[in-house]
Amino acid sequence: MVGVRTDTVPRQRGPVPEGEATGHTRGRDPGGRTDIPGAVIEKVAARAVGEVSGARAVRSRTARARVSGEIVILRLRVGVRYPRPARQVAEEVRGHVRDRVERITGKQVHHIDIEIAELVR
Repeated sequence: MVGVRTDTVPRQRGPVPEGEATGHTRGRDPGGRTDIPGAVIEKVAARAVGEVSGARAVRSRTARARVSGEIVILRLRVGVRYPRPARQVAEEVRGHVRDRVERITGKQVHHIDIEIAELVR
């Protein structure tokens, strides 16, 4: 299940900025909404896996995200470089992916399951 986050920001009210009559409204927040689909969260997570020493993203779908409001649950398929300890690499991946996803999306990563899908040289 892939969810979509929708944030609505109210239009900012206040004095009319200089230049608004000409259409130049630089510096004014127009309001609006920001959507972050689960597919984007999956891409962020997959890239983050590749940033960890000793880990690599697998060729088939590396990350799957379940999103419920502000909460994300991830499932990752990871390759581990031989002879690195698989559990140690998994913990490093878990921490790094959590940090990246939370920083980039603003959502809270609640849980990350990791499957060691392959051993690579």
